[in-house]
Amino acid sequence: MNNNSRPKIYVFIATSIDGYIAKKNGDLDWLTTFSPPTATDEDKDCGYSKFISSIDVLVMGRNSYETVAKFDPWPYQGKRVIVISKSLTSVCEQAELYSGEITHLIEKLHAEGIKHIYVDGGVTISSFLNANLVDEMIISLIPVVLGSGTPLFSKINNDKWCRLISSQAYSNGLVQLRYNLVKQ
Repeated sequence: MNNNSRPKIYVFIATSIDGYIAKKNGDLDWLTTFSPPTATDEDKDCGYSKFISSIDVLVMGRNSYETVAKFDPWPYQGKRVIVISKSLTSVCEQAELYSGEITHLIEKLHAEGIKHIYVDGGVTISSFLNANLVDEMIISLIPVVLGSGTPLFSKINNDKWCRLISSQAYSNGLVQLRYNLVKQ
């Protein structure tokens, strides 16, 4: 499947300086206690609202789903959400469950006219990277060192070269890096 015959696939994720997306126990308290940019910053949510409004479908893994399913209210109201899992048997009414191959899912979504997909969750992002399906990554570095936890990337099958598109520093210390994946 080439890039022209499928939707554009994005990653938008926050990570600690040392590359973790969650603590060992899955806790995200370090994200919720992190202070948002000050009023002097143009974009108070670091571009997330604009990004999510451009997305047709969010695809996430089981671990991410189990975390966000506890949030009240549901954080993706009005957005189509697909949960990839071979172990779950059901998901909440705001989401769909998918247990097949990700290439088949992307083909299905392309056939439905989907143009932009947001992929979330460390294992899921790594799976999409290994299948050479990620086009762009937006990684927000939160100014904290966790020391251990869930890494952003795991079990990558070969080098994934990226080209920096932009970087932006915010007044609260967050640095956002935007990369295109270099197709090899």
